[in-house]
Amino acid sequence: MRVFISADIEGVAGVTALPTTGPWRHEWAQGRRWMTDEVLAAIAGARAAGATSFVVSDGHGSAHNLLPDLFPDDTELVRAWPRPLLQMDGIDRGAYDACIFVGHHAMAQAWRGVLAHSFTMTFREIRLCGVAQSETSINAHVAAHFGVPVVFASGDDDYIAHTRTFLPDIETVTTQRALSYTAVACLTPAESCRRIREGVERAIARRASISAIAPPPRYWLDIDFATRSQPEMLDYLPWIERTGPFTISVEVADPAEMLRLIAFLAFYQAEGVPRYGERRL
Repeated sequence: MRVFISADIEGVAGVTALPTTGPWRHEWAQGRRWMTDEVLAAIAGARAAGATSFVVSDGHGSAHNLLPDLFPDDTELVRAWPRPLLQMDGIDRGAYDACIFVGHHAMAQAWRGVLAHSFTMTFREIRLCGVAQSETSINAHVAAHFGVPVVFASGDDDYIAHTRTFLPDIETVTTQRALSYTAVACLTPAESCRRIREGVERAIARRASISAIAPPPRYWLDIDFATRSQPEMLDYLPWIERTGPFTISVEVADPAEMLRLIAFLAFYQAEGVPRYGERRL
């Protein structure tokens, strides 16, 4: 039994603000260890339910967060950028029995989600057929496209409530309660890992009863950018329409093409040209 795990950091118990989320920030050593431990707990739960191999996508910041030395030998780690399917890269290579999201976060337009955003600070909002999307909802469409059921997610309460709107059958663990954009009431790391391990074991055991995300009638995207420069330039392309000062509209063929487009828009830059905003993921 093969399991795909997509890991982020903002939904990990104890992570509350930027100092915990990246290199040269004073609490990053703790943050990446908490993130690693939660993924290891997910692996332990899946193994208890019969899983035998794992692919883990490090999906935050530089994508060098997870500590490789701590993982079992039956695990493959996907690290660094760029990569065409972002946090889902690897799900297109071989068959999987389940997909798990650990430590993910709410979308940019969330009312109270901890460090909420959608992929990078390049985007204000991403809508699919008019409905605002999170990283998890878009990732869930990609998982469904490759025939892999999403069975588990962990993160803050705002994120979990959102995820249950489109994946109502999955197992979830609320690792922390969002008090504001950068404040939480959280579980201890040990308790969060215990609940994740138990939740993943339950999820894998009943994976056959969990429904996939419902597909939209078409893959029509409206993307709002943080600045005007990207939509101005993208309007030069004949297959992209600029529909507002900060907005483009475009139709793609399927979820994999949708995520590749988002990856390109998030990461492409000409040599030597400074980035707008901050890469987050």
